[in-house]
Amino acid sequence: MEQRPDIKGMLDVLSLEQKLALLAGESQWRTATIPDFSIPSLKVSDGPSGARGEVFGEGIPAAFLPSGVSLGATWDVDLIKEIGHLLAEECKSKSASVLLAPTICLHRHPLGGRNFEAFSEDPFLTGKLAVAHVQGIQSKGIGATPKHFVANDQETKRFKINARIDARTLREVYLLPFQMAVREADPWCMMTAYNKVNGAHCDASKELLIDIAREEWNWNGVFMSDWGGTTSTVESINNGLDLEMPGPPAKRSLELLQEPLKKGRVDLKRVDESASRILHLLQKADRYNNPRDEPEYCRDMNDSALNTKALLRRAAASGIVMLKNKSNTLPLKADVSKLAVLGPNAERIVAGGGGSSYIKAPYWTSVLDSIKSYYEPAGAQVLHHVGAKVNRFLPTPVPGVAKDPHNGQSGVCLEWHDSHDLTGTVVATTHIDDLYFMGFGDVPPEIGRLTGYSFRARTVLTPKTSGTHKISLAAIGPAKLYLDDELILEQDGDFDKKGPLFFTYGSDEVVTTRNMVAGLSYDFRIEYHSHDRQLQDGLKHLIEPMEDKFQGFRLGYEEVNPSDLPLEAAEIAKRCDAAVIVVGRDKEWETESQDIPCFELPGEQVRLIQQVSTCCKRVIVVVQAGTPVLMDPWIDQADAVLYTWYQGQELGNAVLDIISGQINPSGRLPVTFPRRLEDCPAFSSFPGELLESTYSEGLYIGYRWWDLVGSKPQFPIGFGLSFNSFRLQPESVTSTTLSLTDRVEFSVLVENIGGSDVPGRETVVVWFSQDLSQRLARPVKQICGFSKSSPLNPGEKEVVKIKTDAYAFGMFDPSQGRWVIDAGSSFTVLVGRNAQDATPAWQLEAKEEITWI
Repeated sequence: MEQRPDIKGMLDVLSLEQKLALLAGESQWRTATIPDFSIPSLKVSDGPSGARGEVFGEGIPAAFLPSGVSLGATWDVDLIKEIGHLLAEECKSKSASVLLAPTICLHRHPLGGRNFEAFSEDPFLTGKLAVAHVQGIQSKGIGATPKHFVANDQETKRFKINARIDARTLREVYLLPFQMAVREADPWCMMTAYNKVNGAHCDASKELLIDIAREEWNWNGVFMSDWGGTTSTVESINNGLDLEMPGPPAKRSLELLQEPLKKGRVDLKRVDESASRILHLLQKADRYNNPRDEPEYCRDMNDSALNTKALLRRAAASGIVMLKNKSNTLPLKADVSKLAVLGPNAERIVAGGGGSSYIKAPYWTSVLDSIKSYYEPAGAQVLHHVGAKVNRFLPTPVPGVAKDPHNGQSGVCLEWHDSHDLTGTVVATTHIDDLYFMGFGDVPPEIGRLTGYSFRARTVLTPKTSGTHKISLAAIGPAKLYLDDELILEQDGDFDKKGPLFFTYGSDEVVTTRNMVAGLSYDFRIEYHSHDRQLQDGLKHLIEPMEDKFQGFRLGYEEVNPSDLPLEAAEIAKRCDAAVIVVGRDKEWETESQDIPCFELPGEQVRLIQQVSTCCKRVIVVVQAGTPVLMDPWIDQADAVLYTWYQGQELGNAVLDIISGQINPSGRLPVTFPRRLEDCPAFSSFPGELLESTYSEGLYIGYRWWDLVGSKPQFPIGFGLSFNSFRLQPESVTSTTLSLTDRVEFSVLVENIGGSDVPGRETVVVWFSQDLSQRLARPVKQICGFSKSSPLNPGEKEVVKIKTDAYAFGMFDPSQGRWVIDAGSSFTVLVGRNAQDATPAWQLEAKEEITWI
């Protein structure tokens, strides 16, 4: 029988030490237990791209979803809600009760390293998608955790940067998506950001956590820190952070709290409030009735309930944006006789950006394999060439080149020693697929600690070609690389030699060369020692959050190839009816912990596009990236361009669905694509200097900036082509008067006027514009609603309904400390597809002053 615990009664009998124990994690992914009162733990899981489970990198496989920006490009709240349902079931397969998602920070600048995780540059669009995401997850009994609260919009100096944001911009732009999620979906948790806002760390900001979220928004969920993001012992408790993660506590141990408690510096009322919220979270998750912690498993991707594989494929295709389609280059029919599939991202798996959101999927699809599976059975010859180098570092060995000597599988074996110097017997042997190994506290149980251990990593590498090949080694701790027992590279683990790898915690790579013969086998061995920096007194103050938890190494390998790769690819394309060129970035260019180093397509990719475009009559460029890239001048030479973002495990099949015309592209840009970085609103202040980043563009983020200065970007927000053409006709509005209690519904007739036999969908965006002579400045226009049509055949019509409310039209008045719509305010409502295609349709008026907190 289900029991409802008496939480107030629990608080009355718990000791102060037990209450404080609830305010910090017990382990990497679990909250604390209080056995004396049968208070169980609760497990959480990353993240935005799927429920990874507790092992970072090489754990139990999980569904790898399209990236957040791709979901943003769907503009489809119903689909996002379905994704939430799927994520909840994925969480259950990992025995987790709370998912650390969605990421709802904004795309402030195109080089933001973590933009790919987040939906959009627009706060309203982000907020509505966040609401659907949270509702979908929590409707299945799993908690959601919108993050990172707030203004975590860059990765450079992310633990120390201070974001200077004026009051209106903070409320109307960066806090707004969180406020919408709280008002409409009531998330069980929210995660604080690493950075400071206006001088205070987010995890200890009374203004953000108590004054705004608790008192103004009346939210009573759990505020947890980002991992390692609790910056203080006393202030974080007193100012509203409920839960330090991960455990064991670094700032909230009883040892550290002893002296502040004696001096009366800890607010015991806050302790009770936070402990109560943790106990209520356990109740929401039904942990009192079901405290089991089952082994993780991988769900059946063909399950009948959600049909995961089909949902992932549909979601991925729905986010793909067609930016160009000259002379109906697409779709590419199956009767093509010879097709070139070129580019560095065609054959390899580029499923997502790097960092905590990356997942080991149960299967992968590549663009090359998916295209072959469709066109070759129809009689087409599919030719492939890599076309260009793109790696930021030496690539890790491709699958099959390096094999575990213990089992013959692709990858490497790790032989673990319960000592720091590789002495004694091997206590555990494990296998990993990826030679970029990063452990996050997940050592074998035979080791059971994060310090004082060592391992040997062994793999047998068989070159495909003969020549002088490049080999590299990077590591977090001390490591040596041996080739057939010859020491060839070494990393000393020096703290001062940190580079861009391993969340910037590890070294840069060191490179050497060796003559190797095709077909021969070479034994590679890495001897690795845990870095143990947290034990070195002279380094403790220099260690970044979580640095002590990460260990790992990276083996790079590249076979010599003196060829002109773009020219060779062009020679192949010359003989083909069409060429699909797959370019972009990957998880080492776009990743948590650092911002993107270049706006251009890296490596030789631009020359590849240009060379192929001169000799092939149909050139389709597929771009895989989480943010815009520089497109001048190559976009003028391509016949068709698809922006596919990062699509998780179904990336290959989703691209095929669009290219072949099985699905009509309906993705629309959730961000503005600039022509140059210099045109961007945050160009002058990103990523800041001297640990300060001033948000000098204010309210004018994204498209609002281009509206303000009157210039045209490469592509506006909302842009996206279809195989069809659509006509939009505003029809009616339910009311022309705004009030806080009544919603307004706009009706727009959408007609598919032809162009393809494949059914198509159109997104209708509603904007509002207010007289710029108002007492508070406002953007030229702002999004206040959007909706997506059903799939329509040529000639079909549908009335699309877009609902909005007064909250979408408000402005925050710092002088009053509240949101307001002034009496007599008049708004022009515009309807269109994108920011450059919005025409006036209705007038709305606020006859009386409307205010809210």
